[in-house]
Amino acid sequence: MRELSIFIDESGDFGETRDVRDYYLVTFVFHDQSNDITEKTMQLEKSVKESGLDIEYIHAGPVIRKEGIFKEHSLDERRQLLYKMFNFVMKCPINFCTVAIKRKEANDRVQLSGKLGKAINAMLKEHMDYLKEYDKVIVYYDNGQRELGSILNAIFSIQLSNVEFRKAEPQKYRLLQAADFLCTIDLLQIKRDEKRLSKGEQQFFYKPNELKKTFIKGISKKRI
Repeated sequence: MRELSIFIDESGDFGETRDVRDYYLVTFVFHDQSNDITEKTMQLEKSVKESGLDIEYIHAGPVIRKEGIFKEHSLDERRQLLYKMFNFVMKCPINFCTVAIKRKEANDRVQLSGKLGKAINAMLKEHMDYLKEYDKVIVYYDNGQRELGSILNAIFSIQLSNVEFRKAEPQKYRLLQAADFLCTIDLLQIKRDEKRLSKGEQQFFYKPNELKKTFIKGISKKRI
């Protein structure tokens, strides 16, 4: 039996936005379960421990912005963490795609739900030949946003008869962390293209063209 896992993470929320330049992103990471990633996961965890950091969840946004548990870590330590996740993503046999909604085109929950539903439905249809190769599709999402969870459940259930949903914690699934990382880089690409990276983001990626040449170009090889 061929089994496909899809790990999902989002950036943004369903509340009213104060900045019409905002986007709502949903990233989907696809992993064929026949491709074992146990060794790569163990290598990542060993690398994190050997660096002297006791961190279960490499949460890309807070790592970059120096938020939450990452407030106490230096710039070099935080950059090391992001590079460890980047290397893990690049080594893993995974693919991904992201759907992005401009918030200026979806000012309230109803509009955002409608546009997200259409975008996710279109994404599934585009990749349906690939999805139909599998006997079972398991969708992992942490249910961080109920509205998105309901949309995912409805759209996937309509499009796929062999789908199963599982609530998952990012601390326990490195591929959920990979989805978070990829979603974050895709958002940074949008902000970079629109020349509105924050001061903190610019300070984090202080090397010339590092964000574009290393991260954006690197993950492009993983797009499905």
